[in-house]
Amino acid sequence: MATAICMPKNGMDMEEGTIVKWLKNVGDTIEKDEPFMEIETDKITMETESPAAGVLLAKLYEDGAVVPVLTAVGYVGEPGEKVPEYTEAAVPAEEKKEAAAVSKKTAPVKVLSGGNGIPATPYAKKIASDNGVDLTEVTPSGRHGEIRAIDVENAIHAQPKATPLARAMAADMGIDLKTVTGSGYRGKITSADLTPEEKAEIEAAVKEIEEVLERRKLSGMRKVIAQRMSASHTEIPNVTQNIKVDVTELLALRAKINQGKEKPDKVSVNDLIIKAVGKAAAEFERFRMTLEGNEYVVHNQINVGMAVGIDDGLVVPVIKDVDKKSLVEVSKKAKELAKKAREGKLMPDEMGDGRITISNIGMYGTHSFTPIINQPEASIVGVCGTEDELALADGEVVVRKKMMICVTFDHRILNGTEVCEFESYLKNLLENPVSILI
Repeated sequence: MATAICMPKNGMDMEEGTIVKWLKNVGDTIEKDEPFMEIETDKITMETESPAAGVLLAKLYEDGAVVPVLTAVGYVGEPGEKVPEYTEAAVPAEEKKEAAAVSKKTAPVKVLSGGNGIPATPYAKKIASDNGVDLTEVTPSGRHGEIRAIDVENAIHAQPKATPLARAMAADMGIDLKTVTGSGYRGKITSADLTPEEKAEIEAAVKEIEEVLERRKLSGMRKVIAQRMSASHTEIPNVTQNIKVDVTELLALRAKINQGKEKPDKVSVNDLIIKAVGKAAAEFERFRMTLEGNEYVVHNQINVGMAVGIDDGLVVPVIKDVDKKSLVEVSKKAKELAKKAREGKLMPDEMGDGRITISNIGMYGTHSFTPIINQPEASIVGVCGTEDELALADGEVVVRKKMMICVTFDHRILNGTEVCEFESYLKNLLENPVSILI
């Protein structure tokens, strides 16, 4: 019997994935556990492995399709084996059981509601959206009354023939193409066939098309970043407090630690700050709190996230139990996670369960900024660039290295005086860096 290959569920929050690229074509041989498809979630890009050996019998979605988790995307089996109809595609029982253990929600069904509550398969919805088809005007053929991709394709063929520009302009202006006589080849409707009254609007639309260099769809990661940052900014009463820190001794200590070491083994300023923030979070329990309904939840683990910029977004890998790790161990783990982040190889459990996050943009010379909290954490520490400042020491003018530290916090969990105490403690650690190592 043919085996369904499904969109996997990686993590509790994952609801859908995007098929970036099929690695196999229909008819190709697939070994068990061999990658057959590359997918993108809201956090990572990864390869999906086949649950069985055989040949690829069918692909139910093409590259670029967004598919709910645990939905069959294809079938693998013996050559010539019959493939079940899409609407009857079954998810393996063991995968259902595993997903239920990870998430207490019911796995998404394969037939989703389309526009105006019309039941339609995800691929049918995509075709309808791409071609401007109103699902309320499509006759369904699915055995459960849902609209399938073939139904949408039949509706497209039944429409009047028109150029893409004429179809787009008619949709924008609400013109029914059935009322327009086409002057193009074999009666195809062109933009010139639309009524003179809309000429000005057509010209404006054409101008807009010509002036736009490119339109790019948001990637899965960019969509999630936009949603979460917007939610964080609107849902949390956030406040940012800044403090200036003298890091002259910190830089001197780093130079001593790195003396004689090869570049891969050297400790960074960020490593020292991660260790210091972990120590401060261990001292102030409210910085390890989350808000759940009407309850504060205090967490014991000192897990510090570090924001890592990548080509198409931002990810926050988390270093677990920072208080129990040495500086060298923290440095090694930070380098490992940053490398995996840039290569798109982070696993879901390497990005969750953070207590406080560090966003370091000091390498760009930034003087001050207001970092946005990574929910559900209570705060985020922004690290800025190092600047030279003149100061008096024993009656002489000397140059000191100064850095701004910006702490944005959730005012529902923390108040200003508590953050001042946290910043003072962190400042003392950074200005007396040997204490970070003790």
